[in-house]
Amino acid sequence: MSGKPDTMRLLAMARPDSLDRGSRLSADDLLIKAGDEPHQRPAGRPSRPRSNIMTAIRIAAVAMAVTVATVVQVRSTGTGSSTSYPISARTVLLAAADRIETTSAATGRYWHSAGQSVATGQEGRAPTGMTPKMLSYQVRCTHETWMAKSEREPSWLLVTAQSGKPLAQADEAIWRQQGAYRLGACEGPGVPGIGGVVPPPPFALRLDDQHNREVSYPQVGPIHVTTKQVMALPADPMRLKEILQEWARRGGYPADEEFLYTQATSLLSQLPTTPQVRAALYRMLASFPSVKDIGAITDPLGRVGRGIELSGARQLIIQESSGQLLAVQEQSSDRTGTLTSWTAVTASGWTDASPRLPSTIVPGN
Repeated sequence: MSGKPDTMRLLAMARPDSLDRGSRLSADDLLIKAGDEPHQRPAGRPSRPRSNIMTAIRIAAVAMAVTVATVVQVRSTGTGSSTSYPISARTVLLAAADRIETTSAATGRYWHSAGQSVATGQEGRAPTGMTPKMLSYQVRCTHETWMAKSEREPSWLLVTAQSGKPLAQADEAIWRQQGAYRLGACEGPGVPGIGGVVPPPPFALRLDDQHNREVSYPQVGPIHVTTKQVMALPADPMRLKEILQEWARRGGYPADEEFLYTQATSLLSQLPTTPQVRAALYRMLASFPSVKDIGAITDPLGRVGRGIELSGARQLIIQESSGQLLAVQEQSSDRTGTLTSWTAVTASGWTDASPRLPSTIVPGN
């Protein structure tokens, strides 16, 4: 990766916040507007040639770009750390929204997303009537979600690999005493929940069990929604926020920022939202005062992106060139910065292909 700053990105970083409040005027639009507007001048004063006015404006714009590039380069080369860039989380999220909404909208039979996840948890087993000794573990899995566009076709979660291990030696000792059983299920931010005992991978779980709508996927909080409802979400950030809050209240959840963070994570990472709705989700998040830019960071798969802290524990990692979500990760609440769970998105989009189901099928939720 070149160390030379991207001029267009630097200009976007220097853009005043006032231009982010719905304005769609480009720099060329502003120059044209400045040249076309009539100018009031005192009587008797000769008019300044229009070409000179336009030249002066363009020279000023170029000078500003050079100045911005110089300032950012000096700040970045001093420490070698991207955190020295004077960028706000709002600027990063709005830039990601601008990029991702230009993605061409596609369609197909299935929305297919693939990824890897890691989660930590606690488990313990004991004979009936006895209190089990608990152990801490970490489980890693590779998974695919196939969301059918038509409700006449089934939707699936495919778990292709899964492995769990005790976190520490003391946990391993407890685990061996209890029989060294298979630990955990496929878990992680945005991954459909799997309850109960599941078989070894690979296996497929049907997600759209209409006999138990309260836990069927997709969900927003405890509310079952259909793929059609997800695809019909509005591209206006305020209206989108209102609908998500309405769904939260229907399910008895507080319609606060924490709830919106969780649902935005799921909608961005796993569900079939349009490019315009994904842009609206970024703009909604940009309106929250608690979001923070944490600079360029590496996701769990080694990919470099821009980190945005949504709360004290949850982070998004966004690919700056496209606005695509690379990963979601959560940290421990003890301020050590230890990752407790993450989901890295490796593929997402519409396809007309059908999922290749393994021989083991788990009954629906």
